[in-house]
Amino acid sequence: MKKLNVLVFPCGSENAGEIAQSLRYSLHVNRLIGASSVEDHGRFHFSDYIGDVPFIHDPAFNGYFGDLLKTQQIDVIFATHDTVCEKLAGMAELAGCYLVNGDPHTTQLARRKSLTYQAFAGTDWVPEMYPPGAEPQHWPVIVKPDCGQGGNGVVLAADAQQLAQAITTMDMPVIVEYLPGREVTVDCFTDRNGKLVWAGPRTRERIRAGIAMRSTLLPVDDEIATIAAEINERVTLRGPWFFQLKQDRFDRWKLLEISCRVAGTMVAQRARGVNLPLMALHDYMGRDVSPLVTPHVTLIERAIRTRADTALQYEHVYVDFDDTLIINGQPNPTVLAFLYQCRVDGKRLYLITRHVHEPIETLHRAAISPLLFDEIIHLKEGEKKSAYISGPAIFIDNYFPERLDVAQREDVLVLDVDAVDFYIK
Repeated sequence: MKKLNVLVFPCGSENAGEIAQSLRYSLHVNRLIGASSVEDHGRFHFSDYIGDVPFIHDPAFNGYFGDLLKTQQIDVIFATHDTVCEKLAGMAELAGCYLVNGDPHTTQLARRKSLTYQAFAGTDWVPEMYPPGAEPQHWPVIVKPDCGQGGNGVVLAADAQQLAQAITTMDMPVIVEYLPGREVTVDCFTDRNGKLVWAGPRTRERIRAGIAMRSTLLPVDDEIATIAAEINERVTLRGPWFFQLKQDRFDRWKLLEISCRVAGTMVAQRARGVNLPLMALHDYMGRDVSPLVTPHVTLIERAIRTRADTALQYEHVYVDFDDTLIINGQPNPTVLAFLYQCRVDGKRLYLITRHVHEPIETLHRAAISPLLFDEIIHLKEGEKKSAYISGPAIFIDNYFPERLDVAQREDVLVLDVDAVDFYIK
């Protein structure tokens, strides 16, 4: 079977980054392309990047996007935002492309809380809804935007006055019972035959901008398993999806929302061996999928990662030896990772050092192959490294006077050891 051209749109979000990480080494992917309407982190997630895509409400979007799919020969599309997923699901211009979890009815239902709760009315796991003007039976209540996601725009109203104020300041408000208990997200996968292959609950701890930065992986209890099965039975799903639950005052799970897309913290499932985006590609190719779960991972922690961009089109990378490539006799994994990345990108690599011993012997003792380098420059005492450097280049050295000397060159980017991580893809 041919390798696939996969498009992720929009590509600058956390969940887009998770898709990129999930698929970057897949043998089944020919091109992994990110597209975005704004200049954001997508350029760092995807080396194959398309910017300046019209916004989805722009009249030019449909034609532009249809042409993009044809010219890039896209096979599979991952939409990373609920509104984008709903938009793409209704486009005739997608003919011939597979939109992951792109059923038009399901994407519309998942985008609106009111439609979600109506679809599952009669179950004991849908929160009690109050139509506008009705007197809630219990206070406080929650007021949330019909088309919101996560906790964005959610208001807690303790009495009728606060409720009236919340309603007047919110577009399309939905009023539901207050759920004071624990909250979980359940990451799921449904295959092409409608079979629920995976349901993995996880906690939402230390929330930042709606993203769970810490998540504990939980076993599936009977109550959660029943809810997952009923959702899967009532709506058309195929691929990764998730739903969120919160406990009411009686510790019963109630539905917050469902979504037809990959979630950013689905990385928790991948950490224990369940790569949901990759499973979507196998399912698209007509293969049966089954998760291979490791029992040894129960917690994931996330943090903001910073990447730097340079306009310097460097062709050479020079790296110091002692206390840079090797620290306390052991190889520096971060520097080595960057060097191998540069080798893959076709850069020329140079080890430049005044090492007191024969560099090749020390490299062997540290289990680093001398073949990694295009040249090993062994300087004599008193010789300046700057005299041996050809730009445009990157120069990595832990010693400030060396960096200061080389930094006089306008065509050389100098890095201390701690800064190398900024440039690892």
